[in-house]
Amino acid sequence: MNTTDIEAIINGHPVYWFITVMHKIEISDLGWPQTGATRTWGFYTKKEYALEALHNNVTDMWETIYDYAVLEPYEEGISGYCYDKERTWFKYDKEIDGYKEIREPIGVRHFHGFAFG
Repeated sequence: MNTTDIEAIINGHPVYWFITVMHKIEISDLGWPQTGATRTWGFYTKKEYALEALHNNVTDMWETIYDYAVLEPYEEGISGYCYDKERTWFKYDKEIDGYKEIREPIGVRHFHGFAFG
């Protein structure tokens, strides 16, 4: 089965790929992620389309302030489950005018659901 299709299954459930952009990634003194301004830009039913949108900064998601992005797969439904082990982090690169994959920032590993806050 092609894992990028909406018919793809993670733990028996179809997933949607949500893109959330954020101004910064810092950790507070209490250990909580501080992202500044954030915006959930949208979602795709195919991971490859979401990756293409991020790599090409489609519709100017950067808007000069959103230096980071996360791509998270969610189950459908009210506050669907987020598969944080399958997510990908990005940093905006001015030279290519797009987002590049980065290692998951330290401090966010135990947090998920950035798309829904």
